[in-house]
Amino acid sequence: MTKLRYLTKEGFRNMRVNRVMTLASVTVLFSCLLLVGIAFMLLVNIESFINSIEQENVIMVYADTDITAYDYMKMGAEIDSLDYIASVESVEKGPAYEEELAKMSDELREYLENVEENPLPDGYRITVADMNHFDDVVDNLKKLENVLRVRENSQLAHQLTTIRNAVQYISLGIIALLLLVSLFIISNTIKVTMFSRRLEISIMKSVGATNSFIRWPFIVEGINIGIIAGILATLAVWGLYNVAMRELTSVIDAFGNTQQVSFLTYAPYIAAAFLIIGVFTGIFGSSTSIRKYLKERKFVELED
Repeated sequence: MTKLRYLTKEGFRNMRVNRVMTLASVTVLFSCLLLVGIAFMLLVNIESFINSIEQENVIMVYADTDITAYDYMKMGAEIDSLDYIASVESVEKGPAYEEELAKMSDELREYLENVEENPLPDGYRITVADMNHFDDVVDNLKKLENVLRVRENSQLAHQLTTIRNAVQYISLGIIALLLLVSLFIISNTIKVTMFSRRLEISIMKSVGATNSFIRWPFIVEGINIGIIAGILATLAVWGLYNVAMRELTSVIDAFGNTQQVSFLTYAPYIAAAFLIIGVFTGIFGSSTSIRKYLKERKFVELED
C-alpha cells in the first residue's frame, strides 16, 4: 500500500514538473471531447424538433353517425389497446362543431346555426408512438368496427421517418469519426510526451526499477488528464449550449410547439461518457506509448 501511495504521488508530481506537456494533453483531449459533446447535443435537438412535428401528424378516426355511446367508448378502448399508440383523445361532434363554426364567416355561421342536426361525426384524435409503424397503425384502425373513415397523412409520416433515420446515421457517424480522430491525436500527443521523458525512463530502468514501477506514475498521469479534460469539456459544452439556446430562442419559437432541450437532462450521461472516454484514453495512451521505451536499452545518450 505504501508503494502504491508513493507511485501515485509520483504521478501527480510528474504532472507539475511536466506541466507544459500536461497542458498540451489536456487541451487536445478537451478539444476533441468538446466537439463530440456539441455533435451529440445537436443530434438531440434535431430529434426533439422531429418529435414535435410528429406530434402534429395525428390520425383522425371518425365513427359511424349512428353509433351508440357504449360503442363509441368501446371503440376508444380498442384504439388505446393497439400497438404503437402514444395517445388517444376523444373528439365529440358537439364541441368540434362549435369550434368549426367559430372559424367561419358571420353569414355562413348564421346559416349553419339554423341547421338542427350536427353534420359532424364523433371521432378520436390519435398520436402514433413510432412513425416506423404508422402504416400498421392505420391498417389496424381501419379494421375496427363502427369506423366511418380514417384520415391520415402517410406521406408526411414516411418523410419524417426518412429524415429521422438519416439524421441518426449521419450524427452517429460524425460522433464515431470524432472519437477515432480524438484517439489518434491524443495517442500521438502522449507519444510526444513520452519521447521527451525517455531519458527519465531509461535512468529508472538502469537502477533496477521494474516495468510496473515505471508504468504506474504515467498511468496516474493519464487518468488525471482524462478526468480534468472530461470535467472541463462538460462545463464548456454546458456553457456554449446555454449561450446558443439564448441566441436562438426567437428562431426556435418560430417553429411553434418545439421545446428547447435542457442540457441538465443529458448532463449526467455526457459527464459520465466524457470521464470514461478521458480515463480510458489516458490509460490506453500512456500504457501503449511507454511500452516502446520499456523495451529499449537501459541508457539513452544525450544529444549535443
